[in-house]
Amino acid sequence: MEKEPTLKDLLKDKNNSFELLYKNYKDDFIAFGRKFSLKENEIIDIYQESFLTLYENLLNGKISEFTSSIKTYLFSIGKFKIYEYLRANSKLKIIDTPINEEITLDDLTLENELLSEREQLIKANFKKLGKKCQRILELFYFKGKTLNDIKEIENYDNTDVVKSLKSRCLRTLKQLVNA
Repeated sequence: MEKEPTLKDLLKDKNNSFELLYKNYKDDFIAFGRKFSLKENEIIDIYQESFLTLYENLLNGKISEFTSSIKTYLFSIGKFKIYEYLRANSKLKIIDTPINEEITLDDLTLENELLSEREQLIKANFKKLGKKCQRILELFYFKGKTLNDIKEIENYDNTDVVKSLKSRCLRTLKQLVNA
């Protein structure tokens, strides 16, 4: 889409603004939703709900101006709705109590569950990362440690170093998986 419609255009539905927005962002949203391992029909349902929420927020006056692009606003609604959907369908589990025992990648054999092809790729390529990267990612993703916690545990100078290292390690893992 070249230029997003203004708030006035949307409220008056000038030039079928909503229809154009819907069509222009649908494919991008489907690609976004696939990152959460959802089926296309589930993503489309969530997209429609998100779009309706955007429309209702405009009509109810909850939005008086956009501080971001309409697409960003719409996708943030969609992301929230995806999390709601995953929680409701037990595909996303929120653990309120911290895990006190040490967990490593080797502990996650998941013999009782079948790993998807992508999960197998991630697990295999995780082992190809250096020990430092494995440790940072384990602490952050498996043990739920914050960047500040990791800084203390691993004796780094500041959290920016940890943040940068985690980002590089994750990027490397993604490159290995997508290769």
